[in-house]
Amino acid sequence: MNHKRCYILGVCVALVTTLFGAWVPAGAPTVLTLDFGEHQVVLTDKILQGGWYNYTDKYQLTHGKSLFSRAISMTESDTFQGAFPDIVQYIDRIAPQYEIQAFDGQIDFHPHATPRFTVSRQKTGRVIDRELLYNEILSALKGNQYPVVRVRYKTLEPTPPAQIIQNIKERARFSTNCTNNPDREHNIALALGKFNGLRVNAGEQVSFNQIVGKRTAEQGFREAKIIINGEYVDGIGGGVCQVSTTLFNAAVQAGLQITESHHHSLRSNYVPLGHDAMVSGSSDLRFINNTGAPIYFETSFHNHRLSVTIYGRDKGPNITYRLDTDIVKTLEPKEKWDETLSADIIQDYGLHPHDYERSLTKSGQLGHVVDTYIETYQGSRRLSRKKLRRNTYQATPHYYTLNQRETKPTKPEPDNPDNIFSTASDNTTNV
Repeated sequence: MNHKRCYILGVCVALVTTLFGAWVPAGAPTVLTLDFGEHQVVLTDKILQGGWYNYTDKYQLTHGKSLFSRAISMTESDTFQGAFPDIVQYIDRIAPQYEIQAFDGQIDFHPHATPRFTVSRQKTGRVIDRELLYNEILSALKGNQYPVVRVRYKTLEPTPPAQIIQNIKERARFSTNCTNNPDREHNIALALGKFNGLRVNAGEQVSFNQIVGKRTAEQGFREAKIIINGEYVDGIGGGVCQVSTTLFNAAVQAGLQITESHHHSLRSNYVPLGHDAMVSGSSDLRFINNTGAPIYFETSFHNHRLSVTIYGRDKGPNITYRLDTDIVKTLEPKEKWDETLSADIIQDYGLHPHDYERSLTKSGQLGHVVDTYIETYQGSRRLSRKKLRRNTYQATPHYYTLNQRETKPTKPEPDNPDNIFSTASDNTTNV
């Protein structure tokens, strides 16, 4: 009798095992193992609960059933995500430990070369093949009480280099011409070369003074004309301001955010009024790469012509940036005596103006007060106009000399105090 009962019980167990794989009470430990290659993870109910669900949430999502019983009871209309939300979310949580993002590499910039841009150091990545993994888990749960499922990966390819490079466009190109002065041209070439091949990442700020450094003889700069207090004098680094001005105009046309710029005290002859950018030990040119992608600088200096080209992400359909100016006020030149004129002659002229003829030795220039604006256009339609700064360019004086008359005039000229416009001490006044 006992043997007959054992036989019947054994048949029942075999039948249940055949039909349902194995009966596991709700809440009992699960013995599904995932093999990630580096190591294995045994998925127990405790691990699957793992903070993603509290017990009530997990019970409602899984109806309190074990992994095995859920696998057996699935119908054709059921999805893996619906039957095993705990496994799906657990895999999503640990996937970053095993998945590797593809690396698009680095863009190498070769100014004035062909090709100008190349891509190097690319690496493939990998991602868990979730569809395959879900199918193998389901098959394993239905066919084996203690399954081990090997996790498979799909290869992630980096972006093709040609596709990366084709997104790099010329954003701006600006050029100016300089005079034929060897020392000045030496300084221009030295400063301009500091920017050739420069890469600026998105959000980074460029400081002209930081990149070029101090303009000293020890740094290789030579003496040439510079402007100090409204006058041209000899100084180390003359010509560097033409580099900053050329760079400034290129940066504006590239749509970069100008955070600091200054005008000269006198107008520059290589750009229109309000388009210059003076630099000194205390005055800088600074701008931010606000394009959202790296930008690249290419510079050249040939036949007295310096150029700055900026490459980067395309500006957008038919978008352009430009400088515009409004003249607020015109400043008339003052009159001064020629520096070669002696104080004695000037004094005598004040006493006997009819004995001298006054002649112009050097013409001055008008001064201007100018407002500079940055404008954004799409085609011919202006989208914005923002004031950047106000500039005051001093007028340069007319210079006169005095020549003593050989004979006194037959008809004396009336005294005109306005003709006596300066004294010897005025000759040293800064404009």
